[in-house]
Amino acid sequence: MSQERVEAVRAIWAEWARGNMNAAVDLFDPEIRFVSFMPDAREQVVARGPAGVAEFMREFLRHWRDYRLIADEVTELGDDGVLVSGRQAAVGRQSGVAVEDTMHSAWVFRGDRVVCLTFDRDRDAAIEAAGLKPES
Repeated sequence: MSQERVEAVRAIWAEWARGNMNAAVDLFDPEIRFVSFMPDAREQVVARGPAGVAEFMREFLRHWRDYRLIADEVTELGDDGVLVSGRQAAVGRQSGVAVEDTMHSAWVFRGDRVVCLTFDRDRDAAIEAAGLKPES
């Protein structure tokens, strides 16, 4: 099952790299916990449920053009997790400045549904925010 999860997450990130930011919604559990950082702030943002994630993404994406997430590495993380190390790239809607930044995401599955999805610049912070343990 974990290799199937890795492939599902890899396919979602491939869609995100094309700009389709709605690609993961079908896998979200109704109670999903979504944790992310804001590029210009220190605090994390927490959204709950698919509607909360959608609201966060609408607000976040209104500041960017051509927002994409590009996976560099997708690996299993324990029995229920998948870790993605990659990058986010976009162009500021107001400034026109192109930016690219490191991004890690930890996905926690219960069965075939994602119950927690975290994003952070720091690999271990993403893993820990998802309630998983970094592998040595």
